[in-house]
Amino acid sequence: MKVLINRLIHILIMPCSRVPALIEQRNAGELSFFKRIRLYMHLLVCKWCSSYAKKVELIDDLLTKKYMRDEKKESFKEDEIQRFKDVVKKKITQ
Repeated sequence: MKVLINRLIHILIMPCSRVPALIEQRNAGELSFFKRIRLYMHLLVCKWCSSYAKKVELIDDLLTKKYMRDEKKESFKEDEIQRFKDVVKKKITQ
């Protein structure tokens, strides 16, 4: 009975083949309210797609943290910026 309900929900709500694209759209903030509801309903009944969504979210979080950490590494101190400006001014005036 549970298998029949799951299959019916997959057919009525959406097939698994459409879920990865919707998960990416959701992460990008481009998913409409109706599609978000359908995706949420699908993820409630489909353990495979739910697992995929969790993995995508984890990867996205890790990449975001790495990007933020790398972005901090590329910042310059005020004295470094001033030295660079001085060197550029000196080369321009020569």
